[in-house]
Amino acid sequence: MTMPTQGELFRKAADKELLATAFTRYAENLSEVFHGHLVNPRHIDAFWKGPAADHFTAQAMQLVREIGQLREACTTTADHLRKQAQLLRSEAAQLSS
Repeated sequence: MTMPTQGELFRKAADKELLATAFTRYAENLSEVFHGHLVNPRHIDAFWKGPAADHFTAQAMQLVREIGQLREACTTTADHLRKQAQLLRSEAAQLSS
């Protein structure tokens, strides 16, 4: 196995930064999924009642929770990618010493 060059390490770091930026953007955009009434599905009580409305509300609340978890996962992944990129840049800097 050959040792990666300084340029390869910097390219890998840049790739990880780009991926981290994409994950961050995804996390930020997830809040738009439930825009309007679906942000708080309990507001449907004003015009929709009964078992179907209750089922919809329960499902919507579950989706809101899952989207929150997905947002956290995207943010965590972005943070890890940025840390890996920093480690690669540090390793690349040591090669020039």
